[in-house]
Amino acid sequence: MSEEDVLRRVEASREHMVDALVRMLRIPALGPMNGGAGEGERASMVETLLNGFDRVYRVDAADDVPRPNIIARKGHGAKGTAWIVTHLDTVPPGELSAWESPPWEPRIVDGRIHGLGAEDNGQALIASIYAAIAVDLPPQPRMGIGLAIVSDEETLSVKGIQHLIDEGEFSADDVFIVPDWGLPDGSLVEVAEKHLLWLGVTVHGKQVHASRPSDGVNALRVGSRLLVELLDILEERYGDEDPSFSPEASTIEPTKRDPTVDNINTIPSRDSFHLDIRLLPRYDPHELISLVERTAEERAREQGARAEVEVVQLTVSGRPSDTGHEAFQALARSIRDVHGVEPRAVGIGGGTCANFFRLQGWNAYVWQSSEGKVHQPNEYCLTENLVDDAKTFALALSRLCR
Repeated sequence: MSEEDVLRRVEASREHMVDALVRMLRIPALGPMNGGAGEGERASMVETLLNGFDRVYRVDAADDVPRPNIIARKGHGAKGTAWIVTHLDTVPPGELSAWESPPWEPRIVDGRIHGLGAEDNGQALIASIYAAIAVDLPPQPRMGIGLAIVSDEETLSVKGIQHLIDEGEFSADDVFIVPDWGLPDGSLVEVAEKHLLWLGVTVHGKQVHASRPSDGVNALRVGSRLLVELLDILEERYGDEDPSFSPEASTIEPTKRDPTVDNINTIPSRDSFHLDIRLLPRYDPHELISLVERTAEERAREQGARAEVEVVQLTVSGRPSDTGHEAFQALARSIRDVHGVEPRAVGIGGGTCANFFRLQGWNAYVWQSSEGKVHQPNEYCLTENLVDDAKTFALALSRLCR
């Protein structure tokens, strides 16, 4: 089959792709850490779309609820596999009043498909399925085609991509496209990531009546001072920039804060806050952790309190992926042909499944067309991005595998 045939097949699937995405978005897929019942029901729906593959099977991970991971393969006898890796799960919707329509009731308005998970990662998940279906492989393909549709990406990835790596689903002969980040014009391909570090800091004080604060230790007051000081120290110590990354500097942001007391007239004995840190690879994340631990312990002790620091997640960045590799070249050429832009390699602060492959020494490339609405109320993707990204993936797979 010609490349023109591949593109025609994808275009002919336009309405089916939109319908499949809308149906999928109606099914919540929150992992247990995010207060949900898991990705099982959504996975079952996605499996019904996987027609025309040689093998479709599950490699589920055990958890409070089963965590589904779907594998779909085609191409007998190939030495390696060209994979597209997407994820089933979403983040929680956040403040529901900020949504113009319910998060799990998708709607199409002016070429936009609205709904929680539309762009992260529904657009890429559906696009990759129809791209792979559009490519017929010869009896002896250069590479096989594989889809890995995983759980747990929005939290730790232990039950998702790491589980598949541990189970031996991939090899050193494989290459990986991970459509989980991009720009509206599709001009950037992510080839490197920062270290990803989540820290939890808990301050323990002494609870008393709010009218007699000197009898206790206000954990919220101690924790607030500590938070401000930590931000000043870390931003100064880790403030270098690297123009090969976007954004160029490390980012250190306070995010989640736990409740203290239920009433106003009680001094809280406990305050807990969290930091989301994306650290340039030149820095040692373990050194940062030690600095936070020392600072928290010293400042809390000075005020009669006690502090604990928890490493909630640490993902060390792997080596950058090779821009001279045939997989990068095939993807870049396909981006040029479909989107009419010259792609450029870049590093990012976001954490994706690609870094897990890079830690194994394998090449992985992160790309999609993105309107930048991920993790926001009223998330949406463009119908044109859905279709054009499917065309891009289909061309890249055809060029790598046929």
